[in-house]
Amino acid sequence: MMRAASCIAVLLLTVAVCNATVSPSDTAAVRMPPCIDCAADTLMFNGADWTPLFESLQQLTDTADTTVRVVSIVHLGDSHVQAGFFTAPLRDSLQARWGDAGRGLMAPLRLCRTNEPTDYKITSENKWQYSKCVGRKHTQDEPGLCGIAIVPEGRRMHLDIATLSRTGNCRGFSVLRLFHDTSDRFPLLHPVDTLAGLRILREQPGETRYEWDASAETCEVELDGYRTTAADSCAIYGVSVENGRSGVLVHGIGNNGAYYDCYNHIPGYGQKVLALSPRLIILSMGTNESIGKADYTTIYVAIDRLVGTLRAANPDALLLLTTPGENKLRRRRNRNGRRRTYYVENRNLSVVRHAITAYGAEHGIAVWDWYAISGGQGSCEVLRKAGCMSGDRTHYTKEGYSLQGTLLYKSIENAYERYMEQNNRQP
Repeated sequence: MMRAASCIAVLLLTVAVCNATVSPSDTAAVRMPPCIDCAADTLMFNGADWTPLFESLQQLTDTADTTVRVVSIVHLGDSHVQAGFFTAPLRDSLQARWGDAGRGLMAPLRLCRTNEPTDYKITSENKWQYSKCVGRKHTQDEPGLCGIAIVPEGRRMHLDIATLSRTGNCRGFSVLRLFHDTSDRFPLLHPVDTLAGLRILREQPGETRYEWDASAETCEVELDGYRTTAADSCAIYGVSVENGRSGVLVHGIGNNGAYYDCYNHIPGYGQKVLALSPRLIILSMGTNESIGKADYTTIYVAIDRLVGTLRAANPDALLLLTTPGENKLRRRRNRNGRRRTYYVENRNLSVVRHAITAYGAEHGIAVWDWYAISGGQGSCEVLRKAGCMSGDRTHYTKEGYSLQGTLLYKSIENAYERYMEQNNRQP
């Protein structure tokens, strides 16, 4: 209990994190654990030109511009991303600075019998089968945009989609984009409640778009319908909830246990991501490769395959690779009739980090080196004692993820401000 409380105590202190607060929703700033290297909290551009992204963000600051402009960012990763705690402070901070365009992508993870982020809930009155990109099991329906797919066991298709908030101020939306199978036999689902000015559009294969008057903005929508026959293609992959205003959208896509090749196993994955019109795609993986002891060449090739499909389908999107922080491997030993658990150094982590940083340097892709920023070798125990890393020595606590997401935001903000200063622009 003392260790768990220590990070909370750290959060209550008023020392800023590299001159940045955790997120606009937090009342306190975070004091850094001693292992954090603020000097390393920077983007290594490797020759990548981020001018298009910075110019798009700058346009959002023009209060005289009445055109609705949205800068879409996709954060793709593993369990560190699935829980939402890493992506949330990045989303909150970007939207506080450049405008809030909505919650963005939400996957029906509970219906896949796994954990969802705490700021939304997707439930159903009917039962569903599911597929995941990790393990590629359960049903024959291939996973989609979010790395999962759900298919109803019967004819009925019911979804209750709601944004949540611990403060009581839920994230309202007036646009709901339902991503599903591209077949023209996918059934049309209708909102259960009346939505003023409702328009249902099917302009893109695999997407049904629901729009209604901004004055009728809501925090919950129920969709209901039936497929005509059991043979109808009716896989659902996720939804994006938006408000129709200018600003930033940050779409989190995370799957427990995922590694680069998990998304490579999804046919045409880059084209699926194109549906989100990303200006920046952040790839945060490597932890599971390090635990699985993948070699340098295997990791490098997997990164290349994923980057290749993303770039081919999204030529205007920038990419950012992040490295995993230090983790440790769990070991068990029987001694005197009792099982003892202990943790050892994960020596394969340096191989993974090298593959990620080398790939970025050799292909002109920016890298954010979380391993160095979080303190490198020995940082795992320091973060754990500060209450920022969980007992499994692999995942962080909520406060630890908040720290990580805030530092990632700060590195992007600092790069933007340097760009504006160098071009004699008002940031």
